[in-house]
Amino acid sequence: MKVILVNEQNLSFVQSNSCSSVMVLGFFDGVHKGHQHVITKATKSAKLRGLPLAVMSFFPHPKTVFSNQEIDYLMPMEQKVQQLKTLGVDIFYIVEFTKTFASQTPKTFVQEYLINLQVKHVVAGFDYTYGAKGAGTIKTIAEHSEQLLSVDAVEKYEMYGTKVSSTYLRELLRKGKVETMTALLGRPYQVQYHFHEGLKEHYTLPDEGSYYVSMLIGKRVISQVVHVFDQRIQFNQNFHFEESTIIFHQSVAHDLQVTS
Repeated sequence: MKVILVNEQNLSFVQSNSCSSVMVLGFFDGVHKGHQHVITKATKSAKLRGLPLAVMSFFPHPKTVFSNQEIDYLMPMEQKVQQLKTLGVDIFYIVEFTKTFASQTPKTFVQEYLINLQVKHVVAGFDYTYGAKGAGTIKTIAEHSEQLLSVDAVEKYEMYGTKVSSTYLRELLRKGKVETMTALLGRPYQVQYHFHEGLKEHYTLPDEGSYYVSMLIGKRVISQVVHVFDQRIQFNQNFHFEESTIIFHQSVAHDLQVTS
């Protein structure tokens, strides 16, 4: 998969070196089953047209740009890249989200980031918005492209009677419901953790409590109960390795929790 970083300074260069594609639009934090559903639809469209499949995402999250507050990311960009690659994406555009970018008109976004990138067909969720104040919607892309782009709006994807979204997953994370997160992500929730420095950047820990986890340390896999407290993980034994992937499987019932 080709990863292309896009900002206001290199946009014209990226445009001049782009190729025709089917483009999927979204933020894709967590690359959950709702995102996977959209990408699967786009894959079929790309194969039908004989074009590469591209995804466009943005960083940092818009809320951090406008509120100066860090969002609880479900995964860092490096993990997002790996997940999209696994899903068969050919090109991944990562657009730097700034106040200047956010202030452009919906038509300018379509012209500069779709038409001028040689996009031929667009796929996005039914509630996707773009341009200043989110004035553009999936229904206005064709109009803003002067009918040069065809568009697929993907219907809402639900599980357990609720729309699968990154916002909902963050809510589950804050409540420590890691089992439900596994179902919605299609894989267990995981973080990278440094034993001395703590949580690696752009990961978020679940709610305070005890959890059954698997720890990947080098080539070793260790299963144990860990305790999340004060934005850190407490372990039941000392380790000589500095960094580990912590995979959350299940929260421990209150009466079964192991005290540290």
